[in-house]
Amino acid sequence: MQTEGAWDEDHKGKSVYDVRPATENSSDWKVAVDAYHRYPEDVALMKDLGMNCYRFQISWSRVQPDGEGDFNEAGIAFYQKLIDSLLAAGIEPMICLYHFDMPLSLAEKYNGFVNHAVVEAFFKYAKKMVDTFGPKVKYWITFNEQNLYGFGEAFKASGYLKGDESLRDLYQIQHNIALAHAKVANYIHETQPNLLIGGMEAFQEAYPASPNPKDVEAVRRFKEFTDYNLIGRLQI
Repeated sequence: MQTEGAWDEDHKGKSVYDVRPATENSSDWKVAVDAYHRYPEDVALMKDLGMNCYRFQISWSRVQPDGEGDFNEAGIAFYQKLIDSLLAAGIEPMICLYHFDMPLSLAEKYNGFVNHAVVEAFFKYAKKMVDTFGPKVKYWITFNEQNLYGFGEAFKASGYLKGDESLRDLYQIQHNIALAHAKVANYIHETQPNLLIGGMEAFQEAYPASPNPKDVEAVRRFKEFTDYNLIGRLQI
């Protein structure tokens, strides 16, 4: 979503990000860095830099346009070519399955991860990706910045298009994200135990304003709430 561009090529479906307008401080995602067309150049540059691993996201709506129906072979072929290029350059691919870009039709139908139906749709999509790319890709991430689903950012990141953004809905989204992660992790452990699967956090550093114990405790609580609330609780 942040790199590929080619938002409407090769039968890709729309995602929620494809219909979000550009703002004063941000662009849209229709072109990005055009990695869909320029990935051979990108991989060559990575090799020149001495990179040994590259994490990228699979665009759900590129490989499954409506999020729950037929899979798009052209989209799958793109990722096969990218993975093969990385491996040929001696670069280990790492796949992230979800980076906020819910297929638009799925978001419109179910309102995103607030609805358990999307957990099942995500699991179907994830299984297909693991079955397809698992023989070549060892490292897997379910959700980008998974700890953010405990905060207000969760509504935009989860495909939530309508509602009052209540605390109840926030907790339901967080619960369903954790459930989806566990289902995918279990599937990988059961079917391809040589693969490694985990979550990914938006880790935030903080420092006390002074040596005062109250400031030190405030930082500890902040870190516990933002960074450590998931570590050790997610099955990996």
